[in-house]
Amino acid sequence: MTYFPADVFQIILKYTGINGISAQQLKMFNRISVITLLQLYNRTFQTGIVLKSRIPALEKRKIILKLLFSRFNKPDVFQNILTLYISDYQPCYNTIDINLNCDYCVEFDNRTTPKIFGVITKINKASFYIRPFAYSYEIIDIQFLIAVKIYNPNHLLQPVMVRLSKVDSLTIINSGNRSRLLHVRLNMIHIPTNEQHLISYI
Repeated sequence: MTYFPADVFQIILKYTGINGISAQQLKMFNRISVITLLQLYNRTFQTGIVLKSRIPALEKRKIILKLLFSRFNKPDVFQNILTLYISDYQPCYNTIDINLNCDYCVEFDNRTTPKIFGVITKINKASFYIRPFAYSYEIIDIQFLIAVKIYNPNHLLQPVMVRLSKVDSLTIINSGNRSRLLHVRLNMIHIPTNEQHLISYI
């Protein structure tokens, strides 16, 4: 997630004629991720806007917010966005929402960085450390090139630092979703060359 600094955001509010937003509202608004804003816009106005991946996250946020501001009535823009956000999406988080020594699935806002499944072992103000689960691949259908990526929560790798500003979502791994999250089907062609040694055939 990429946030506008408070002073920059106030300039945007003044420029667009939006007044009366409290500090608490501003804090909540800043917690909405770039991807969620784009999903919200596309779903609300039934469009299919796609922003190029090479555009910096802050620039993407500017573009999306400008589009949102232009479509809503200015006096009600914040409340409309907030209402849609709360009704359609799970609230975002900050470090107080993260449970230490719990299993998580971490997804990133650029959608190109692979998800991380692991145990969060340390939490800082703007980042956390996670020990990823080791994983392997099983080929279940050689004819159709179908494999399964299996994560092993009993074998942890070395800690990795993750900046909260780069995270789009955190999902707690529990008994209800463990099997679904830790067994991922994929095509064999998507197994990286440097991970071929992790393949087994059944």
